[in-house]
Amino acid sequence: MIMHSNYGKVVRFSRIFKRGRTFIVAMDHGLESGVVPGLEKMRDAVEGVLVEGVDAVMVSFGAAKHVIDVAAGRASLIITIPEDEKFVLRALKMGADAVKTTYFGQIPLAYEKLYSFSKIARACEEYGLPYLIELVPVDSSGKVIYDVSKVITAARIGAEIGGDFVKIPYTGSVESFKLVVESCFKPVVIMGGPKAEDEYEVLKWVEGCVKAGGAGVAFGRNVWQHKDPSGMARAIGKIIHMGLPAQEALKEIKSS
Repeated sequence: MIMHSNYGKVVRFSRIFKRGRTFIVAMDHGLESGVVPGLEKMRDAVEGVLVEGVDAVMVSFGAAKHVIDVAAGRASLIITIPEDEKFVLRALKMGADAVKTTYFGQIPLAYEKLYSFSKIARACEEYGLPYLIELVPVDSSGKVIYDVSKVITAARIGAEIGGDFVKIPYTGSVESFKLVVESCFKPVVIMGGPKAEDEYEVLKWVEGCVKAGGAGVAFGRNVWQHKDPSGMARAIGKIIHMGLPAQEALKEIKSS
């Protein structure tokens, strides 16, 4: 998955994928929304999700400074950065095991975006830092597109740009998502999206991703906005790392 000549990437990637797959808790939502319910007290929120099976937390630069001592030695740190390659070295100095950029928009990408993300990929290669690129196709109203052909295109473009792993929407079924996985030569993880009402549905997404050959998940609201964040995190972790069926994993959640 990572070229063996880049030893820094090999080491850092192995921390995020300690068991061959990864469970990332996304906690960088304050960059767009400010104070988000569930993340009012970041240190408590991070502490609440750092259970067995969680491999990494994904945060902004500012939040990383605030919570790094909570996560240190327990989970990898993935820092979400702007579309500026200078932030790659800054993230490395902060102790990050990877950086992530986020793009919600038209797929395929305009040349300017391709060029911008490619420069980040080049900097990551230079400094030995894995690059998680999130590419999410949306329509003219900003609504996420789950169409298989669009998601396949997004995943492949992320890999072609130089992403070491790619974050994309889940297409809704094992059969359709398997097409996405098979069309991308880099590991793919799925996003969680808005808070779902049905926790079992969320666990089925995770199960479907794993069955299709996906590399794991990067979920946020569906973990730390749950009334039992630790239980939800344990349930997801057991599906990803132990292959537990969603129905069995549901037992980890207090509300169930």
